[in-house]
Amino acid sequence: MAPRIPTSAQLVNARPVYCLDLTFGGVEYHLATEPVDVVRDGRVIHYADGLSDPDYIEESTREGIAEGNSVPLAVYLDGVDIADQVARGHRLEAVAGHLFFVFVDRSTGRAGQTYSERFALLTGRLSQPVYADPERDPGYLSFTLDDNPGDDVSLLLDPSAAITDTTWSGAPSEMDGKVYPVVIGTPGVYRKADGTSSGTSGSPAYPVALSGSNFTKLLIAGHEVVASTVTIFDDTGTSSQVFTVSHETDGLGRLVAVVDISTPGGISAQSGQYWCVWNGGGGIRSPFSGSAMAGLGDVCAWSLLRTSLRVDVEKWIAEAGILNRIRIDTYITEPTLAPWSFVSRLLDPLLVEVRSGPLGLYPLGRVLDTAMAEGLALITEGPECEPIGPVTGRTQLGEVINEVTIRFAPRAKTGDYKRQITITPDPDPSDPEQFADEYSVISANRWSSDPEAPIIQAETLTLEHIYDDTSAALIARELVRTKGLGYSERPYLAVARLGYLMPGDQFRLDSESLGRVFLATVLSKRWTGYAWALSLALDDDPVRISSLKASG
Repeated sequence: MAPRIPTSAQLVNARPVYCLDLTFGGVEYHLATEPVDVVRDGRVIHYADGLSDPDYIEESTREGIAEGNSVPLAVYLDGVDIADQVARGHRLEAVAGHLFFVFVDRSTGRAGQTYSERFALLTGRLSQPVYADPERDPGYLSFTLDDNPGDDVSLLLDPSAAITDTTWSGAPSEMDGKVYPVVIGTPGVYRKADGTSSGTSGSPAYPVALSGSNFTKLLIAGHEVVASTVTIFDDTGTSSQVFTVSHETDGLGRLVAVVDISTPGGISAQSGQYWCVWNGGGGIRSPFSGSAMAGLGDVCAWSLLRTSLRVDVEKWIAEAGILNRIRIDTYITEPTLAPWSFVSRLLDPLLVEVRSGPLGLYPLGRVLDTAMAEGLALITEGPECEPIGPVTGRTQLGEVINEVTIRFAPRAKTGDYKRQITITPDPDPSDPEQFADEYSVISANRWSSDPEAPIIQAETLTLEHIYDDTSAALIARELVRTKGLGYSERPYLAVARLGYLMPGDQFRLDSESLGRVFLATVLSKRWTGYAWALSLALDDDPVRISSLKASG
């Protein structure tokens, strides 16, 4: 069962007690900052007093990929001579530890959660262990518990999925070594600025059979596809023909998608290159829905099922509904591409934060338009959430971006882009691919000292995996919202019952001291011994705040 986040009701009369599981020398040790019993699988596990109070800070960034967590700890293993255990061949650097906490009722001293309901913090290995201190007991050990996700050493594509003498004995020699494309979504399909549907080269198609000097069969994907037909372009870039998709096995028994071009009409049977437009259906089938896979969340989860890194797959699947608002249409032929590298490439333009948690990497899906604001809690500044320091602005004028141009719908044959849209405070009415957005207008006016001279600062982004107008516009809007408004940071002290707030969580903060409602994001969280020290990012976002007020 996945770790649970405690509710506010559970924390009214509670304090957190940190616990640590270690296995060293074949023996399991259960330690805590104070003695506590935790029920695990129907039996009581006693956590003995032997863990120092960890100076543990949970942190979030506003964007980007987590580097991993670490926390310095010290433990006392009663009756154990650690130096002797090391001399017997038990390496401390090989020891894994799991840090978590439960909430203990102040009146009864009982843990309010079972082990399956614990709040997991960090799972990692011991780093830089210190022991055999002549001034301390032989059982004393200090170390850093380190959860660095490391490098992804796995491959997204199967190395054997390539054209060789074994897989396709009749393929032309110039195709030797070509990697089977993995096709996601419907690459090559896009809409023109006037809204009409069109197509361009979306993915390569490789000849794998000859009759004389004519090609008779093209491999279009190294897997089963949903599409029933595709449009094939030859190397002229203008001649095209629709073909029916079929499936067969290669020389290694792999099921692949092919088209029979033995009776060409609109294309040449002797072309130097062929390109595929997926306008008759999608590519690879989603393992989650059974339909053609295209949503960003599903693509990320599918990729990370193949990674060597620890991944919280449940959380990726849980966030898929949010991330799937972005449509991915692309193909993969890079033989050395790691799953995590591919996912990072997809997430980078969205500023989606990925954190390293106790069960592995997981996303914070707090992005993508004002709909995300619905249902956020309202916390009023006061005794339970009290500011303990000043407001600090965290955005410099030079960092502000309020005009974003997105180039998308790539032409695979040439690498140029068929579409472009721009969000700007001052759109050209004659250009159908420019439009204003309320965030861009607010930003341009907010950062200008002269109402008659709004400040416009631009950024251009190319998206090689996007063909969909709605997705491109959503990404552009999110970039303007994130980079155009700016934010401030302020420290707060919150009572124990607000311990359910996690780094990355958002809520409405009604600030009496500042005279307005903010969209607050938890940047960091630390237990002081009697309360939570929080650092909050304060977004003065009138669009989302208006939505929040309207939703109650």
